Amino acid sequence: MIHGLSDSLIIAAADRRISRFPDGTYDSTRRKLFKIPYLKGAISYFGLASVFPNGQRQYLSDWLPNFSTHQSKAQDLKSFANSLRNELNGIVPSNILKQVPSGFHICGYDMRGFPDFWYLSNIGRMQGFAYIKLKPKYASPKSHFLDRDARTKFGWDGVNPLSARNGASVYRNGDFRAHVVAWESLDSIFNQLFQFPDFKPPRTFDQYGEYVKFKFEVIAYLYKKWAKREIIARPIDVLVLRK
Repeated sequence: MIHGLSDSLIIAAADRRISRFPDGTYDSTRRKLFKIPYLKGAISYFGLASVFPNGQRQYLSDWLPNFSTHQSKAQDLKSFANSLRNELNGIVPSNILKQVPSGFHICGYDMRGFPDFWYLSNIGRMQGFAYIKLKPKYASPKSHFLDRDARTKFGWDGVNPLSARNGASVYRNGDFRAHVVAWESLDSIFNQLFQFPDFKPPRTFDQYGEYVKFKFEVIAYLYKKWAKREIIARPIDVLVLRK
């Protein structure tokens, strides 16, 4: 948030590496992040990369954009997320969901122009960095920003957009160990470098998007050079969203 809820910026980013479960070996490279233009938003998925309409396997990279196109009458993120949940529960077998974590991040702006973030998954809870207590059906989607973090972290009173303190909220998915370890450390490094007059901090919306993409690229390089399994990999997709 730049000036309370009335002036904000959303940056969505994802790599394209698809891994098999449970061993995490490389499967393919497919897009995971897509625009929802009529909601000024975006959607990404993690974990399970396929759905099974009519019993036939179809990659989410193909199915999800088609679903989004057919939901263009959705009035808000909540309606979109609930429609997605209902559709998924009909085309992903419960025996698969009980074994494989699956989740979706849905972000965008509501009719007031306020930013929001919705979470949909079959994950019961986290244990360290592991997803556990997997459910045979997707749970009801939840607003993790306006209904939760905007109030508890930023002091929003639920009415006045200017009552929310300025700041940033980060939501991660998939194998986010390196994101937790490296992301904030990179921020610390650059915050120090930007104190010097010959370094230029990001100022424009596009530059903020470039900064996020750079950090993602560093994390992907860490996996390429030092991880036993390259489960985060380039190319990196970034969307910069404004109301």
